[in-house]
Amino acid sequence: MPKPAQIVPESDSKRWLPDFAEVWRYVPLRTLFFYLNGLVYIPSVAKLRTGDPFEGEFYEEIAWFNTAFRDHYGLEANAVDEWMLKELCSDSERHHIEINKTYPNAAAEVFRRHYFDFIRRTRFAWCWFHSYRESAAMWSVYGNQGVAIKSTVGKISSVFEKTGREFIYGRMTYVDYQTGVSTEFNPERKSDYRLLLRPFFLKRKEYESEQEVRFVTSGSDRAERGGILLKDLKPQDWISAIRLWPGLTKDEDKSINKAIKHFIPNADCERSDLFSSPDSPSRLSEIILADFEKSADSSWIDGNDEIPNLLKMP
Repeated sequence: MPKPAQIVPESDSKRWLPDFAEVWRYVPLRTLFFYLNGLVYIPSVAKLRTGDPFEGEFYEEIAWFNTAFRDHYGLEANAVDEWMLKELCSDSERHHIEINKTYPNAAAEVFRRHYFDFIRRTRFAWCWFHSYRESAAMWSVYGNQGVAIKSTVGKISSVFEKTGREFIYGRMTYVDYQTGVSTEFNPERKSDYRLLLRPFFLKRKEYESEQEVRFVTSGSDRAERGGILLKDLKPQDWISAIRLWPGLTKDEDKSINKAIKHFIPNADCERSDLFSSPDSPSRLSEIILADFEKSADSSWIDGNDEIPNLLKMP
């Protein structure tokens, strides 16, 4: 399979991503150990809609869709229409199309609805946060009690190239879902036709702060699992660094670090210091707790606590 292709040309300087671009995923600990075992689960766009009902949705003019559809599929466009008519449309929809032949967009409206529904069920998106530093907001929303995994666009592309699957990737374009307005997106511009047929790269303005980058592949509908499971993706090939939740204690940090380094011996893994300073409450609590534990054990052993030794026997 070819190397994953970016959805915009390099000339699009605002949306183009260089291979060295850093991206992050904020996930629960259980997901991290899933990754460390070489497994990657990628949800369908339909599954992502459970969190955002507007996911994979875009209310463009039917004329824009028609033009983009014909431009993309070319000589195969009629064959695609015929397949949707036969396999996706209900009897009542086929009847509706038949009796409204003189209305130019009667069939197109039905086909567009089925087309996007099919796309959402057969496209699978792995979502990342594009930034050269950690994000307090992302820790709060997605990484609470978990981890932040750092990688680069180039590393992820390289590991996907070996999967035997075809991937595309790119930045999300954020639009007002009611008007479709965006300073970066013009549905009448030919270079943006590909986004009209790939609404999974469009998202509401309300999510713009997430600066999302997606890697998308296609496959048969996984209605039961809601996604695809990739295996044998060596974590050291795509994980650049791991940052543990900043609220961990020192002992928790050491324990998780030890487990991670069982899988990646040279892992760049440490507790995030995003919310910490030398005099932060969490740091002072650790110092006080350590001193207390040391003092308590000392008194227990040397008998200064005046507890009868017989009561100390296990």
